[in-house]
Amino acid sequence: MSYRAGVRVPILLICLLFLAVAGSSAQQIYSGTAGDGSLYQIIKPANWNHQLVLYAHGIVDPQEPLALPNDTGFLELRAALLAEGFAVGASSFSANGFAIKEGALDTDQLLSRFISVSGKPTKTLLVGVSLGGAVVLDLAERFPQKYDGVLPMCGLIGGSPLEVEYVGNARVLFNYFFPNVIPGTMLHTPLQDYDPFTPGNVGFNVALALANGFTPTALNPIPPTVQLATTLGLEAATPTEILSGLLEVLGFDVRFVNDLLIRTHLASPYDNRFIWYTGSLNDRALNAGVERVTGTVEGFEYLFRYYQPTGRVRIPTVTLHTTRDPLVPFWHEQVYHLLATQQHRDELLVQQSVNRFGHCEFAAPEVFNAFTGLVTWVNAGKKPSGGDVTVNVN
Repeated sequence: MSYRAGVRVPILLICLLFLAVAGSSAQQIYSGTAGDGSLYQIIKPANWNHQLVLYAHGIVDPQEPLALPNDTGFLELRAALLAEGFAVGASSFSANGFAIKEGALDTDQLLSRFISVSGKPTKTLLVGVSLGGAVVLDLAERFPQKYDGVLPMCGLIGGSPLEVEYVGNARVLFNYFFPNVIPGTMLHTPLQDYDPFTPGNVGFNVALALANGFTPTALNPIPPTVQLATTLGLEAATPTEILSGLLEVLGFDVRFVNDLLIRTHLASPYDNRFIWYTGSLNDRALNAGVERVTGTVEGFEYLFRYYQPTGRVRIPTVTLHTTRDPLVPFWHEQVYHLLATQQHRDELLVQQSVNRFGHCEFAAPEVFNAFTGLVTWVNAGKKPSGGDVTVNVN
């Protein structure tokens, strides 16, 4: 399952949609534009089970128009939920980019919109992917009286500060091993498209450099691309995974660094002055030559506000993550587990994992299995497998 646009809709989804529509002639759709410009849509099936699912999507390029989520992953999940009798709501958010602030506000407003037209549901569940995983976790931690369960998938649940540090490290390390490929510096990158498949595009140049960087030499027996991945801590099992993973995280930096700086009013949200990088052939030379960036109080205040989880888990929480996620690394799960343990709230946290490479690369049954486990926990009190350690749901 992919949570990005442009993926061919599978036959299973077409069948689910047909069944949902054919068996739901009285299906009700509430949609419109909110005062902040966000688009929203809530679908209530004819066989409504009196439960509501609110979905928060992943990050969208800042230059794209506002749009309701329509990627394959969401459409598959929505069709399956509607067929089971759940009402499903989603918002475009009022802004694209690093929109955790807007995502939390607009997703939270979906509940009051639904209540105003259809009455209060018996249970309200939150589901979010990637950046949307942070959105729904934020709502679950702040408003446990409004929500009954939460499922963040591939989410940056270890917090924005650590995620921005990881992406920033990828950029400065790439600039060290492959200088002058990406224009500018960590905090001064020209606004540009990122397409690894178009010659002349910065994404293509990055892909070419990384591919050439797999070639060892007598003076450099460990190829620079491998040194970069090792120093970054990229979880990858093959050269293809290394190349794909580095392309993805570097693309995230190029695509979203300017959006984040606009949000912080140009205050630096990244600081690597005191990081000692290890994993290269010559760590001393690397640490002497890598770009050093100074963070600011204002930049970090923004990241902690949008969003640093507290670990105060107060409603049933199930997380799902791939073990080799190159963009939002699996260690986010470990960080959140530590936070929950420190708050003595880990009894309400179940963490599940899929042993696979990729960001949000889940199969539909894996997602529905995690969701079903959450629903059973919320409605029947039966806690799903997982708990203190992650489990493989393959």
